[in-house]
Amino acid sequence: MSIGLLDVIIRVGLVAATSVLFAIVFAAYLRLKNRKLMFISVGFGIFFVHALITLPELFISNIYMIDENMHLVIHFVALFFILLGTLKD
Repeated sequence: MSIGLLDVIIRVGLVAATSVLFAIVFAAYLRLKNRKLMFISVGFGIFFVHALITLPELFISNIYMIDENMHLVIHFVALFFILLGTLKD
């Protein structure tokens, strides 16, 4: 199975974007130490870990694969934490 160069570039770009967002929010949490930023940073952390976990799917898709329902559950949990942090206070 051949992987396209565009697939690799997009996936690595999304990992870089989520890592930058997570780093910014986590740095703000470390500076302010409040519960609101903790929930938001946990949500972005889940997105970051999910992006890292799905990188190997490009190369070994026949052995390692997360189905669509699991992707949706992970996204729902991350968005729940971000929403919880946004609605806090």
